[in-house]
Amino acid sequence: MAVDVRDVAVKLDESILEVLPDGGKVVSVTTSGQSDYCNTFRIEVSLPDGTSQAFFQKEAKGQYGWNLMEAAFQSESSTHQFIPEYVPRPIKLGTYKSDPDTHFFLADFVDMLEDTIPDPGPYMAAVVALHSRSMGKSPEGKFGFGVNTRFGDLEQSNGWTSSWEAFWTGQMRDFIDREERLRGPLSEDHSKLKELFFEKVLPRYLRPLETGGRSITPCLIHADLWPGNVKYRTDNETVCLYDASALWGHNEVDLGVFRNPRYTLGAAYLKEYWKHASQSEPVEDADSRNSIYMTRNQILLATLYPNEPGLRDVWVQSIRLLVEGVLSEEAEAEAETETVTQATSALEASTALEASTGKIKTRL
Repeated sequence: MAVDVRDVAVKLDESILEVLPDGGKVVSVTTSGQSDYCNTFRIEVSLPDGTSQAFFQKEAKGQYGWNLMEAAFQSESSTHQFIPEYVPRPIKLGTYKSDPDTHFFLADFVDMLEDTIPDPGPYMAAVVALHSRSMGKSPEGKFGFGVNTRFGDLEQSNGWTSSWEAFWTGQMRDFIDREERLRGPLSEDHSKLKELFFEKVLPRYLRPLETGGRSITPCLIHADLWPGNVKYRTDNETVCLYDASALWGHNEVDLGVFRNPRYTLGAAYLKEYWKHASQSEPVEDADSRNSIYMTRNQILLATLYPNEPGLRDVWVQSIRLLVEGVLSEEAEAEAETETVTQATSALEASTALEASTGKIKTRL
């Protein structure tokens, strides 16, 4: 157990001190990072051997706070299990002894470079490692997660589901319904697009993943890989990956954010990933699936920042393009079928005519 030697009125709670290094002395506690949803701190501890060690703490109040801390702890613990070299070590999820309404999450503190986006190689190395090492190890053998996680402070329902299409469809309906509750109802045109997205787009591109002898093996995905959650360590070579919204799902979900024009990532990062992984079958649908998975990030951002009007337009336009693509594909298929039908009818008529003419000649 450590002791808090700072000359301050409010010391660190005993629940935190008891998991800090034995014999350590807490010499500073400073705010660290930015969060709109909880308090975040850097705790520096002086160790008996003369060195020091830093820790990162999140803190929030009430049931809301507990849910946030639990989601963070479970997500970070799961990702750390498979890629400990990339994820700060989670230490404890707990509640203050001095205040039972205040909850916390404690982890190792990692120094990172704040203003540099990692290059595709190191950035995607962590993602590839997470997916490949966790592939097929879902504790339930299904899609979902043990607790509801958070995108910012937005709850994500993660109930275990056997079908990927069913899981994704249910979660996307939840996301859009919540966006409408916060921003107001969609226009009539946008509502039609939404329903076509669920009625046509998702079945068209997700159902083939699990039919025709094909299947998806769940892997652990981070689900929030925007550049704010992937940073270079101070060596400027390896990366630190954190603030996951962990989920056992289709590995391609994690690639959606790289397509979002909001971030300066793009094709180079996707190309790097596919050097080390195989696209799911049908491969020809991979680009459209990437667009579908991008909409997840866009809808959640529109919900997280309801006062930014343009964010709704972004995800609606993404869905519009997907809907138009499927409707165009259907129209082409119908036209081709009509052409074949007409050709068949013409052939049958010609054959009948020839047969009839043959009979007339025979009689003559």
